[in-house]
Amino acid sequence: MKSIFRKILLLACSIVLIIIVVKWDLIRYGWQQGKGQFTIMYKAKPLEFYLGSSNYPDSLKQKIRLVQEVKFFAQTELGFESEGQYQKMFDQQGKELMWVVTAAYPYQLESYEWKFPILGKVAYKGFFIEKEALRLEQEMKTQGYDVRLRTASAWSTLGWLNDPLLSNVLTYDTGRLAELIFHELTHDKIFIKDSVDFNENLASFFGQEFTKMFFEHQKIKFKPAYESYLAQLQDRHHLNQFVREYLPKFDSMYERIDGFSTTEKENQKYYFFEKFRKELSQERFKSSKYAEFPSSQIEINNAYLLSFRRYSGHQQLLEQELKVQFNGDILKMLNFYQENFNSL
Repeated sequence: MKSIFRKILLLACSIVLIIIVVKWDLIRYGWQQGKGQFTIMYKAKPLEFYLGSSNYPDSLKQKIRLVQEVKFFAQTELGFESEGQYQKMFDQQGKELMWVVTAAYPYQLESYEWKFPILGKVAYKGFFIEKEALRLEQEMKTQGYDVRLRTASAWSTLGWLNDPLLSNVLTYDTGRLAELIFHELTHDKIFIKDSVDFNENLASFFGQEFTKMFFEHQKIKFKPAYESYLAQLQDRHHLNQFVREYLPKFDSMYERIDGFSTTEKENQKYYFFEKFRKELSQERFKSSKYAEFPSSQIEINNAYLLSFRRYSGHQQLLEQELKVQFNGDILKMLNFYQENFNSL
């Protein structure tokens, strides 16, 4: 009997060891992410700590109160169960905290996807350790992918945990900060497995609509901020539309060069991106945030272009859906997605 038990135990240990070896990268990544999130949550302090501190700048206290107002609006007007969210804040002391890597195939507008338990396929990979993000960036470039590395200002545990506020977002203007909170709270309500682009488009759409609702409820108090936000939103839609209309041209170009040699493909790709940059530089934006965008030194590649599809590729369809299917009632639209899509 003992011999059989030992054999079963040995077999079980062997299976566990094999799983660890095969899935080591995923286990190591999960450990790093869990450790990073736990550290931030553990070190985060209640918002009242900062509001009650005589050493904390009044301008930043004002932004903390804004977050509280946005949360209250989300609860009372939108039906969000957001009471536990953003009750605490982690002080970044001006330093970056999170990095996100996205990648795309070099000669087609298709994202590289990582697969995770529960979440499914995801077209980005986040890190709390910069050198790990840089390592993955270089690894993907070596494999020939177009890669984009950016910082992130927030993350969502999809309502499973109470997420802390990250202090760097307090430097955002009023509209951008309000939209960020609404965006992340939407992820708590709706997040569908294997549908990253849809999830981000939906959160962006609801984030914008809820921000406008929030300002409309307090027009006098937030009049300058609302006007600034609408101007930025107009420029954002202008930029998104410009890129969206260009994406089919990139698709056609990549189809045309499919049989070319790698050198010829690179040359055609280079000239097409130069054409894109030149035409973008001729676009004019009104708000100060976007005024210098056409001349900025942003690295533009397939991964960068796909970020527009990920966050705004379905915006026009969602706007049409709100108008036609829900008669402009954003709450009906929100309830529809909550009731008819399997959220995590």
